[in-house]
Amino acid sequence: MKKCLFIVTFLVFTLLLSACSASSSSQDEKLQFYVSGDTVEGSALTTMSKKYTEETGVEIEVVDIPYADMGTKITNMIRSKDAPALARVTGFNPVWNGQLLDLSDIAEKNNVNTDLGITVDGELIAPPLDLTAVGMFINTDLFDEAGVPYPTSEEEVWTWDEFINSLETVLEKTDAKYGMVMDGSEHRLNAFLYQHGSNGFYEENGEFTTNDQTKDGIQKFADLNDNRIMPESVWTSGEDAASMFKSGLVAAYMSGSWQITDFSKNITDFAWKSVYMPYEDVRATNLGGNYLVAFDGSGQEEEAKAFIDWLYQKENYEELASLGGYLPVTDDAEIEYEVGEEAYTVYQNEIASSDPVANLQRNEMVKQQLVSKRSASNAIHDEVVKLLNDEIDIDQTLENIKNNFTDANKE
Repeated sequence: MKKCLFIVTFLVFTLLLSACSASSSSQDEKLQFYVSGDTVEGSALTTMSKKYTEETGVEIEVVDIPYADMGTKITNMIRSKDAPALARVTGFNPVWNGQLLDLSDIAEKNNVNTDLGITVDGELIAPPLDLTAVGMFINTDLFDEAGVPYPTSEEEVWTWDEFINSLETVLEKTDAKYGMVMDGSEHRLNAFLYQHGSNGFYEENGEFTTNDQTKDGIQKFADLNDNRIMPESVWTSGEDAASMFKSGLVAAYMSGSWQITDFSKNITDFAWKSVYMPYEDVRATNLGGNYLVAFDGSGQEEEAKAFIDWLYQKENYEELASLGGYLPVTDDAEIEYEVGEEAYTVYQNEIASSDPVANLQRNEMVKQQLVSKRSASNAIHDEVVKLLNDEIDIDQTLENIKNNFTDANKE
């Protein structure tokens, strides 16, 4: 009897261990996918992750991390040897260098435009996942009320002086509170600078420098923050530019293609359009978007690469781009956008007409975040904020930016 009881107890114990082991194994197969973005972008990635689980049985846990916290979160996890399987990111930290998998084969197989990605020592460690571009939105109700025309084709593109004069007229003839807002981001500011002839900040004989047009562009931007044409509060206090435009009291909004889906669904109180951006010396946008990375040391390297390969496959990628409202990064993608088709066409034309400096500068600056001894992200933004607050003058602004990039680049 005792022998039977022992056998039964042993069998129960074994079954419990097996159940725990199965549960642990199932948990191990769950891939953590770190993402930050609005509800549209997050929803698109969640939808595709669920589809992958249905097809393969491998669960993808989409973990939403606030944009401002993403870099710090992943950096700390890498230092603790607890990196997630993969992440969608806009920038990097020097700690990540050497911790990212080479995804060259996957990108080549799926016709990903690798020129938009980050390559280090011949390895594509961050292919693009989605492409965005800086652009201009206007409240057409305010322009129409003021009797002010706006470009409807590339033959009618306005200069910045013409654009500012148009905003002045809108302010005089309507109840608009501000002429325009620009996201508090150096990514948007860089597009403005390129349009004024800036070549960005670049290395020359071991030191970072820039051309004279950069100084002129930054000074013009500072002058426009006069609480009439532009409110100082967006850049100096972090006020939400998108919410200000959605209020209907701002004539124009310099932001980007990622807003199209949201505006199409949620702006109902006034009519809006994507229009061609002004230029002064050259036409230029600024390319952006997110990179897809997989981490070496997660213990799920092959599983992460399998998911990435699946996500870039033509049918799946087209669905992702349509859901998220992305401009595509694969050469053969044919996207049917649910909303904003006309607006996406404007952005695609802006990209085609843009000076090459936009993509070259963006990739170099992002790569610099990874290979430098320290990060120089937001170097331009932070010094321009000091200028707007009258803490420094334009010459000191330029000097500080150049020094920040130079110091970050030193061994």
